[in-house]
Amino acid sequence: MMRIPRILHYCFGFSENFGGKPLGLSHYVCIRSAIEHLSPDRVYFYYEYEPAGPWWGKLRGIVEPVRITAPREIFGRPISHPAHRSDVTRLQALIEHGGIYMDTDVFVHRSFDHLLDYSTVLGREDEEKHHKLCNAVILAEPQAPFLRRWLESYRDFRGKGRGKFWNEHSVLRPAMLANEHPNEITILSNRAFFWPLFWPDDLARIFAANESIVGPETLATHLWENKAWRPYLELLTPGKVRRTHNNFASWATPYLDGLPDDFAAPGAWQRLQNTIGRLDDVRVEYSLKLSNLPNKFRHSLHQG
Repeated sequence: MMRIPRILHYCFGFSENFGGKPLGLSHYVCIRSAIEHLSPDRVYFYYEYEPAGPWWGKLRGIVEPVRITAPREIFGRPISHPAHRSDVTRLQALIEHGGIYMDTDVFVHRSFDHLLDYSTVLGREDEEKHHKLCNAVILAEPQAPFLRRWLESYRDFRGKGRGKFWNEHSVLRPAMLANEHPNEITILSNRAFFWPLFWPDDLARIFAANESIVGPETLATHLWENKAWRPYLELLTPGKVRRTHNNFASWATPYLDGLPDDFAAPGAWQRLQNTIGRLDDVRVEYSLKLSNLPNKFRHSLHQG
């Protein structure tokens, strides 16, 4: 009997504005890909603020919506950021039920059946051994010792948002615990779930190139929507995907069969906001690069 049950878990909508990333085409095709390749018995979709719109209408019938109140504290320590509330929720759900947790921007390419006899499975985020283990994909049996140990480690949680301790408990802490308790966890290479990474050249491999990046070790691809949303994901429609020749388009197209080209097309206001946001991103990136230049070069640029 398999130790890890065929139960999928997703977390979404832990902030009222969905972190500026409402449910869209990319989430829909990612969840569809998981259902097709993993053949789950149940698909739990946890949310505090329910999504809306056409894509949610398509998904709502194939997942089990679970409205929750996301945790605001753990062991007396406040959890202020929605992403950290999601981090805790996924561990609690997996400890209780077991199964497979995935972020809604993880596209699945093939079955995970060969992993279901382990206790806990994580993938490296980078190529350095045990340096970073990402919680965007977690497989675990119910009451998995590693997950209980991981949740217990939140007694010293100190994350307050995107700052120094942003990924301490989601990426760095599981790597540290894996080094201390290697018999409780199975670790996959970064090629299993987290390659390419989130750097601009890596994202271009997914969204702007068509040379295959799905190798023999590749089980899924994390789309890194925090970085990819504005330039690649926000304004997608079925028609745009069909007209585009890149890796993501080739993966997504089969799951859009039968949908009109303009299904859930973004309105003029959303397109304008996307343009403004992308221009702002360029400004911030330029400012960061400028701040890293020696003072004399910065002075000459301003003088020029």
